[in-house]
Amino acid sequence: MQKPGTNLERALRTYLIGAVIVWVGLIAAATILLRGSDEFPIMLTILGGGAAWFVVIVPAMFRSR
Repeated sequence: MQKPGTNLERALRTYLIGAVIVWVGLIAAATILLRGSDEFPIMLTILGGGAAWFVVIVPAMFRSR
């Protein structure tokens, strides 16, 4: 018999692993493609904000439920 909340914890862990992999890939690709250009700092800021939203804020909302 499983403890209550085990499925939610497993789903949250899976979500976090997937989100981190996707955002690291996006930021790495943007770094490779835009390195040395004027748009790089702006794009890095935008992608960093998106990564923070999906890796920090969304999981915190699920944990507070």
